Amino acid sequence: MVPNLEALLSALIFAAIFFFGVRLRLPVKGHHRRLCSFGAGVSVAYVFVHLLPDLESVRTVFVRETGGLYLPFRDLEVNLAAMVGFMVYYALENMVTWSKKSGRVGKGKENGSGAVFGIHLGGFALNAGLVTYLRIRSIDEGTVPLALYTVALGLHFLAVDYALFREHGRQYRKWGGKLLAGSALAGWALGSVAELPRPGVIILFGFVAGTVIVNSMVMELPREKEGSFPAFLLGGAVYTAVLLISR
Repeated sequence: MVPNLEALLSALIFAAIFFFGVRLRLPVKGHHRRLCSFGAGVSVAYVFVHLLPDLESVRTVFVRETGGLYLPFRDLEVNLAAMVGFMVYYALENMVTWSKKSGRVGKGKENGSGAVFGIHLGGFALNAGLVTYLRIRSIDEGTVPLALYTVALGLHFLAVDYALFREHGRQYRKWGGKLLAGSALAGWALGSVAELPRPGVIILFGFVAGTVIVNSMVMELPREKEGSFPAFLLGGAVYTAVLLISR
């Protein structure tokens, strides 16, 4: 298990990313675009080189830990949890898109007063809390150092924060980022005092893995005229190399 103080440092970094939000953007627009593209490359490398192999590892642990229970799809439970996480967060993104097309939400305005903003923000607050909770109650055997994990998820959360600001405007900047920062710290605090049974932690890990995968694909991949493909490739190559060296 990752020591609580090290996990707290990770949670504080995530909270700072959400709290300071768009103020962390680089002053030169082109530089910020390259940073986001580099971070997207890092996130994709994290997903394919670490997260997906981890899903297979924890699936094996889950099957062993639940041997005495009747579960109809025991060998697929973790993958199903990942699929649910993927579907739920993809649905959140489509909810926002549908709201804009229907005229319920106006891009770039204070559009956070309605249910769409609340549900969207609530989903990401849950995600931030689960990520920091799982750093304490992790079943990871330490194949990736905490610093590398923090870099990958920190860049991921930086892109999430920017995407939420882009979708919901000043209302998100007013208090949405603060809520997500608090959720990141709350996840650490909950993990310090409450421990779920190991199979439950594994299912949560699968769910969060699905959310990270879909958010990396939907919110982070560089869009036309918004990204830098060379920076994206560099981020993926550098982080992949570091992961392989650190194994």
